Amino acid sequence: MTGLLPRVWELRHSLTAYDAFFVAAAETLDVPLVTADRRLANATGPLCQITLIAR
Repeated sequence: MTGLLPRVWELRHSLTAYDAFFVAAAETLDVPLVTADRRLANATGPLCQITLIAR
């Protein structure tokens, strides 16, 4: 988890810490992130693919 902290810190202006951890993990694992959170899906900063699903 501590390996994700630098990336989480970089994302602090566009995401909550909670969301930034998920984004950092997806980027590290090179996998897409699936979410129902439209704000997260539209955020600037994440480098991973983010797929928005309907609620």
